Amino acid sequence: MRTYIDLFKRPGVAQVVWSQLLARFAMGMQTITFTIHLQQVFHNYTVPGLAIAASTVGGALAGPILGRWMATVGIRPIILVTTILAPICMLLIGFFPISEALAVFISLMLGVCIPPVQPAARAVYPTLVDTESQRNTLYSIDAILQEVIWILGPVLATILIAFTNTLVPITVMALIQLFGGLWFISLPRVHNAPIPRSTKPMGSVLKQKIVQYMIVINLLFVASFAALEIGTVAAVGQKQAGFVISMLSIGSVLGGLAFGHRIKSPSALTKQLAIVLIGDLFIFFNATSPLWLGACLFVAGIGVATAFATIGAIIGKAVPLDDTTEVYGWIGAGQNVGYGLGAALAGIVVDQLSSTHSLGLATALDLFAMLVALAAISFTPGFRSQKDK
Repeated sequence: MRTYIDLFKRPGVAQVVWSQLLARFAMGMQTITFTIHLQQVFHNYTVPGLAIAASTVGGALAGPILGRWMATVGIRPIILVTTILAPICMLLIGFFPISEALAVFISLMLGVCIPPVQPAARAVYPTLVDTESQRNTLYSIDAILQEVIWILGPVLATILIAFTNTLVPITVMALIQLFGGLWFISLPRVHNAPIPRSTKPMGSVLKQKIVQYMIVINLLFVASFAALEIGTVAAVGQKQAGFVISMLSIGSVLGGLAFGHRIKSPSALTKQLAIVLIGDLFIFFNATSPLWLGACLFVAGIGVATAFATIGAIIGKAVPLDDTTEVYGWIGAGQNVGYGLGAALAGIVVDQLSSTHSLGLATALDLFAMLVALAAISFTPGFRSQKDK
């Protein structure tokens, strides 16, 4: 733990980390809130699945463009505009009478307008620290806090829905998004970050083989989460789903704290994804039991934050600083496409087959992600060994 304590003593680190956490927190509430809200409105899981898919496709389309714009005009104007527009879209979905088609369209616009806080934060991180070791520890913290979002977000959403209705968490999401985004861009360490302006043509970063593989891995990995979440809601019911899903993130946080800050070998990502796959496979001994499903997700989660931390470290080492916002934009696009496809397929699979088949879809996607990571070992950069201080 000394490693983390020393890092947070560095000027600007704590403010950037906590502000970006708040600015992204609404995302942890979004899937389960809109799944339950739209299911109650339209009485099926296909519309929620398509709406979530539309949102993530919108994010996929906008991510590389917004990342590129941040590399040319700066972080503050891009985050400011999107921080205002995203809450408006959330409130439209919740408070205005909408048809099925309009629900999907507004969800698409929400995806386009989600503030690119994560790419911005990951581009700022290297400017806050001096060494590769500190940088990788910071990526680990980012991955761990991402899981905190997925622990507290679904739980908070389900608690609010249980005691009130779906409109309350939608309002909370909008307010958190607005305040968090404004706090993040108000920090001097963010809007004055010494990130070189890129002069390369947009898309040139895609020529790098390591970038291509990281995009595909993120797409498959995140698609599995969407299939897992929708399958879990259908398997155990709305009231228990948030707590069950949070077990994945609890395992992820503990795994990240224990292993995520350590510098890794080129094969580390494959091993971390293998841990996730093992947890997934155990699900099928009793795929409809909330306790068993939660325990399996806890095991799978041990590899999640460490995998994301490794991906961040790989990009941080392999990609020049002036290209990082665009690369993380493409990484985010891959994640959004994956989540959208996973959500859409899972919604249809649940309606046409069963919740267990959706969980099987999630397992297959994790398997493919691990195989792609295995194929990338030969050109994945390695890191020095590092022990806890």
